[in-house]
Amino acid sequence: MPTTATPPLPPGSTLAHYRIEEPIGEGAMGTVYRAHDEGLDRKVAVKVLRPAVSGMTVRVDRFFQEARAAARVSHPNLTHVYFVGGDGSYRFFAMEFVVGQSLDEHITTHGPPDLETAIDWMVQAAAGLAAAHDAGIVHRDVKPSNVLVRTDGSIKITDFGLSKSLDADINISQDDSVIGTPTYMSPEQCRSKSVDPRTDIYCLGLTAWALLSGHPPYPGPSLGDVLHDQINTPLPSLIAERPDLPHSLDRVLRRMCAKKPEDRPTSMREVMTMLEGCRPRAVHPAPIVARAVGVFMDLVASIIALGGIEFVLKRAGAIHLTEAHEMTIFALLFLGFTVLPEVRHGMTLGKWFLNLRVRASDGSEPSRRAMWMRGVVRFPGAILWACGLPLLLPFAGSVAHVVGIAASVVGLGCFYVAKGRTLSDVLTKTRVTYDVPPDERGARRLPG
Repeated sequence: MPTTATPPLPPGSTLAHYRIEEPIGEGAMGTVYRAHDEGLDRKVAVKVLRPAVSGMTVRVDRFFQEARAAARVSHPNLTHVYFVGGDGSYRFFAMEFVVGQSLDEHITTHGPPDLETAIDWMVQAAAGLAAAHDAGIVHRDVKPSNVLVRTDGSIKITDFGLSKSLDADINISQDDSVIGTPTYMSPEQCRSKSVDPRTDIYCLGLTAWALLSGHPPYPGPSLGDVLHDQINTPLPSLIAERPDLPHSLDRVLRRMCAKKPEDRPTSMREVMTMLEGCRPRAVHPAPIVARAVGVFMDLVASIIALGGIEFVLKRAGAIHLTEAHEMTIFALLFLGFTVLPEVRHGMTLGKWFLNLRVRASDGSEPSRRAMWMRGVVRFPGAILWACGLPLLLPFAGSVAHVVGIAASVVGLGCFYVAKGRTLSDVLTKTRVTYDVPPDERGARRLPG
């Protein structure tokens, strides 16, 4: 048998109890055939190791590691391995035959999908990879060609040929300085450093970017250029490619593709939650009364907190607070109950109690910059007090009061002129909405 080429197995030939029908894929380590399982009467995919590398111990180990890694995990979004073995000089394994096409093929045939479909596919892929990570397996080669879309729209992750057991003592890539597909490799892979689940998070982020844009984020003209970009160049803006997509998705992918692993999400389940928050959703604006009640509740919480501080200071024998000091502390507490929770969680205590949340106009998660701006526009008077300006300039206290009242009046007036949008809504392109519409509160979605 030749050792420099892969002789195709003719239709009708058999390996163990599998009858070969036709080749359906070719890779660096082997050829994939569609075959028929004579024992169980079903279609399977049979991956046969290239004879050219069958004598290379490291590559053979890697080939069977692929089978063992895939067989260890059972999940609807991962291809299942049925059999591992050999027949004469052929070494192979049989796995689930997936009717459909890879994301690469889908992009070529249909172009980038809509946002809802893309998020649905990426969440499924993340779910499958989460199951692999739970079993101690890092895929290490997540890319569009290894993500298959079945005819029913479900996703299957395949080809664990570069997978690595997290508890393995030896890196089987000793004969290679770089393992993976450079266009979809993490910075640590480019440097031949150790990998962990965050490596797959990076590669899935690149895959999602390519799926939505129609091309890889780093299409350098040479291998050196691609490796340099993977290590040093921040992920390009997806919004520049697809202005119709939400900025929240751009932020999620940028975090997934952070150059330092510690800056990425900690798990695929966190990735799933982040992606779910980017789904397009109907916006159900909250009425002005609900918004006002939410602010009032935050105001009451601030007053109670101020009273608690004064009580503690009095019991401790501290000096009596002046009115200016009380206003400054109150402003800090009020901003702490309103602006900070909105920036971090999209809601305050009052909004949470009333089932309200701040979202971008398209229903996605707003940027933190927009949320900070909301706070400045809504509460400029409180910000002046919190900065301590009235403590330095006696007249500044009156100015802060006037500015605060003016901001409330202008915001309320804008609400009626701009058809349900306050000034902060208009300037930051955000809305205060029902987190879950009143008629859907019995079936809450994943948090955004």
